[in-house]
Amino acid sequence: MAAVLATRNGKVFVKGLPSDHRMVITQAREAAAAPLVKGLSPELLWQFDEAGWTVLAFEYIDGRAACYQPGSPDIDLVVELMAALSVIEVPAGPWKPIERRLRTYVEDPVDAAHFAGSSLTHTDWMPDNVLVSHGQAWLIDWAWATPAQSWTDPAFWLLRLVAHGHTIKQAETIAARLPAYAAADPDHVAVFARANTNMWTEIERDHPIPWAKTMAATARAWSESRHDR
Repeated sequence: MAAVLATRNGKVFVKGLPSDHRMVITQAREAAAAPLVKGLSPELLWQFDEAGWTVLAFEYIDGRAACYQPGSPDIDLVVELMAALSVIEVPAGPWKPIERRLRTYVEDPVDAAHFAGSSLTHTDWMPDNVLVSHGQAWLIDWAWATPAQSWTDPAFWLLRLVAHGHTIKQAETIAARLPAYAAADPDHVAVFARANTNMWTEIERDHPIPWAKTMAATARAWSESRHDR
């Protein structure tokens, strides 16, 4: 369930899942992330787990999806948002660390340890998850919040930038505006690029729809460019 409710105190965005749904853990992650990202994401106003439903209610943001095309002023807003996010440490919680999430996509499971860290990362930087409103970018949908190295979020994002028209060089230059990405070990980034290729190839195989094909092609191109250096 996802809905905007008009209440006596104003609009509220509500999302929920049946309490026994296999993905209900994503609701727990969103609730756990909420107090960590005040000012960067809509505030969690209330929640309940009753009558077979787990429901979260968030501050309503009247905004639009971010534009990732070359020359978009939204790029600067996302860089600012990501810089603020990069300093947030993750406490214990219902997280699935990135080294567990990606270990099936690396050639050697030990290599997934290159991504391990204690920074809060969002990992799903599709434009619809960044709302732009009155000159500010808000990050929404923390279902895949993950403890990781802070450079991994810019790395996830640069794939989206390429998919929306940037060259790989342009996207990496933008990502390098984030100090963590600029300082990342190039070999670790190359392993991450190959893991994303494997992940998106699997998604494309299971869901052969246009956006999956675009992301899979983008991931392959990025990985090949890292390999050729």
